[in-house]
Amino acid sequence: MRLSERLSSFLDYAEEKALSEKWDAELGFKICEVEEAIRVALKIPDQSEHLKGHEIWAGLSAQIFQTPYPELFRMIDQVDPERSIRSWVDLGAAYGRLGIALSEVRPMACFTGLEIVPERVAEAKKIYASLGMSPESIRVADVVRDGIPGAEVYFIYDFGSRDARSHALNAIRNLARERGITVVGRGRGIRDQIEHEHPWLSLVIKPVHQAHYSIYRSRES
Repeated sequence: MRLSERLSSFLDYAEEKALSEKWDAELGFKICEVEEAIRVALKIPDQSEHLKGHEIWAGLSAQIFQTPYPELFRMIDQVDPERSIRSWVDLGAAYGRLGIALSEVRPMACFTGLEIVPERVAEAKKIYASLGMSPESIRVADVVRDGIPGAEVYFIYDFGSRDARSHALNAIRNLARERGITVVGRGRGIRDQIEHEHPWLSLVIKPVHQAHYSIYRSRES
C-alpha cells in the first residue's frame, strides 16, 4: 500500500512527524547514520569546506528540517488540484521527501531536488532507485553558485542563509517574467522574507496561508 493510501483522516503535527519517521525507515532510509556521518565530516576541514557559510541543520533531528509526508500530500493537492502542473523544484531538498510524495500522487510531474549536502543526496538517490524513481532527479547543488532551473512550482523550506534565500527569490523572480510561477514557502524565515521583501509574490495575488507553509503565486494561472 502506498504512503498516501495509509493516511488517517486527521493527525496532529507530532503524529505526522512520528508517522513520517516510521515511513522513512520502511522505505529504507538510514537517516540517523547519515546525519552522524555529516557531523563527523564537518569536523574535517577538507571534507566540509564547500559547506562553509551554509546553514545545513547539522546536529538536529531530521524530523525538524523535513516536511512530514501527510503535509506534503495536502500541499500538493492545494497547489495542483487540477493535476496539470508538470515541473516542481525543491530548493534544499534534504532527503527528497517531496519527490517521493509527487511520485505517488502526481506521477507525471517532473521533480528536481537541489540539496547542498552530498551525504543526504547519496542516501536519497539510493532510495529513489529502490522505488523505481530516477536518482538523477535529486542532486548536489548550491543554488547561489549553480543557479536555479526553470519550473512551475518552487518549494522552499528555510534552506541556507537569509542571503542565499534572497538570491533564490530574486532568481525565481527573473524566471517568473516568462510565465506564472508558484512558490511554497515553509518556515518562518522564508515566509517573512517573501512578505517583507518580495511584494511581487505576496501582494499581487492573495497568498494561501496554512499552519506551516504559505502558497504564493506570481500571477493568475
